[in-house]
Amino acid sequence: MKKRLVSIQDLYRMKFLREITLSPCGTKVAFTVEWLDKKKNKYYSNLYVVSTKGTLRHYIRGKKDIKRPQWSPDGAWISFILTDPDKKKRKQNLWLIPSDGGEAFALTDVDGMFGTYVWAPDSKDIVCEYMHIQKDKDREPERDKPPLYYHHREMWYKLDGKGMLPDEKPHIWRVNVRSGAMKQLTFGEHGDGSPALSADGKWIVFVSNRQSNWLKKFLHQDLYVIRMDGKKEHRIKTPAGPKSSPVFSPEGSSICYVGRERPDEWFGWLNDYLYLVGRDGGKPVNLTRRLDRSVPGYIIDDLGHYAENRPVFSEDGRFVYYIVSDRGDSKLFAVDIAKHKTVTLWGEDRVVYAFDHDGKGTFAIAAADPGDTGNLYLIKEKKCARLTKFNQQYLTSRRLARPEEFTFRGDGGDMVQGWILKPPNFRKGRKYPLIVQIHGGPYAAYGNSLFHEFQVLAAAGYVVFYSNPHGSIGYGERYARALHNRWGIPDTKDILKAVSLLRKKTYIDKKRVGIMGGSYGGYMTNWIIGHTNTFKAAITMRSVVNMISFFSNDFGWGFPWEFKGNWWDRNNYSFYWNMSPLKYVQNIKTPLLIIHSEQDHRCPIGQAEELFVALKLLGREVEMVRFPAEPHGLSRHGSPRRREKRLEFIVNFMDRHLKK
Repeated sequence: MKKRLVSIQDLYRMKFLREITLSPCGTKVAFTVEWLDKKKNKYYSNLYVVSTKGTLRHYIRGKKDIKRPQWSPDGAWISFILTDPDKKKRKQNLWLIPSDGGEAFALTDVDGMFGTYVWAPDSKDIVCEYMHIQKDKDREPERDKPPLYYHHREMWYKLDGKGMLPDEKPHIWRVNVRSGAMKQLTFGEHGDGSPALSADGKWIVFVSNRQSNWLKKFLHQDLYVIRMDGKKEHRIKTPAGPKSSPVFSPEGSSICYVGRERPDEWFGWLNDYLYLVGRDGGKPVNLTRRLDRSVPGYIIDDLGHYAENRPVFSEDGRFVYYIVSDRGDSKLFAVDIAKHKTVTLWGEDRVVYAFDHDGKGTFAIAAADPGDTGNLYLIKEKKCARLTKFNQQYLTSRRLARPEEFTFRGDGGDMVQGWILKPPNFRKGRKYPLIVQIHGGPYAAYGNSLFHEFQVLAAAGYVVFYSNPHGSIGYGERYARALHNRWGIPDTKDILKAVSLLRKKTYIDKKRVGIMGGSYGGYMTNWIIGHTNTFKAAITMRSVVNMISFFSNDFGWGFPWEFKGNWWDRNNYSFYWNMSPLKYVQNIKTPLLIIHSEQDHRCPIGQAEELFVALKLLGREVEMVRFPAEPHGLSRHGSPRRREKRLEFIVNFMDRHLKK
């Protein structure tokens, strides 16, 4: 069979394995699979179950939207959250299906949104994070219908991908599994979330920020413990700082959580660690300080490989398992609680994006690699077995570009990790145009997963280079911190050094080099073409151009902690303006395509408009493509047809400028 090149339309030919849950007996794994429907222009996800012997069953079929599957502790049920994606009112509820298959049914019938939830050990209740939405005729709940008005009282009133935030806050609720009756356990004006239960089912731990000025102390979260009946709530004294994903130790005397200190450092260059603290208080112990890696970390691709993962205890309480990003990989790690020693369990040259553990030595792991969109693996007694083969037929029918690792010395002499993708039909003696990709974040990373956009460009005849310059995670706190207060400085040196080295390669046409990136990668694209004319074409996506007006984004009020204070503070206006790519717009001579989403609340559309108008007034070659109704994450979560069209614009623009 003749293999075909990867195409834009392949978005509709792939299925994506998402969230996973291992049965209490360790013999079955339930998981969701998502796909894109071109005709309906929607995402759908179904529920599957596979045995550890490889027998696969499709439990719930059809055009459903299923999330967060979990086994009941007695193994009798699989729960999940279902949202009907085809109805105007996107009603969301908890559902159950018998674990051996059968008819699923709605456990709840409410108007609200469910978040993290956990089963009680006796399988009689579910404890959940739930936000009840009050009905208001003026606040139209139907999708695609704007409300009569928005009335904002708080500084944090919008969130990318969610739009305008409701007045309500999530709280902790208990759901009776037999009747579906719901009981609210926590109250107040502040939100509560991320609940977990002790093994005896008596106590719930959750995260909340109950500071009186909580928006100015946004990352000053605390751990709270409350009895299952909603009584005897108390705060666990811990150092100020962000906290998430708490879990009880097996005997219930301790709680492990993800967190860090220094809450006024916002943007991610500080590592998040695993901490252990007593249920009744005491000094928290940092279990992973020696590792110098952040928990869990985030490897960027455009296939949506990112799942929420809590730390998991071994049954004897000696170890905690968790995911960490390390030099382009996301790996499953274990930490010995007594020795504070961390070891890698699995994940070399891969991106582990979800896992579950039965406490007795069996792990279910979802992982992707540069040649695989993501599949399910079983690790038991140090033996690995692959349980699913999603997209195997598709992948074996395509000529994939295989990444070649390319490392070089960057700013300050540090080694920078990058990868080169050559066209699948690469021929020696021929010169190819080069496209340099820059990741967003800025405190994130590229890594060892399949990136559809990169494959499309390689198939179109381009050499694609992507790297993790200073500021990227997975290389230690000092490496990430190099970007703090210095956006565009060390990473520009890294990227231009890489370009200089790549242009010396015999297969690169040094006169045909393009650059592109999204979010912070868009900021960097704008910054670099404002400081050099090295590139023949550039594409900036969901980008930042003006650090002063950027305060209008959904978290703009956090920038004073990333930089030197507010822009209006003494001597700070010039600092913010000097760090704005728009200041250097007169230097931009590179033909530029601007791609932006109109409902982007992380980098608002005004950023694109400021750059576009300025370049037009200067008479420069610039185009702008706007995508209505789309959020910041268009390339990963936007509507399928707009994702498709976005890729068409990218390939067309680069072809027009780099293939002349």
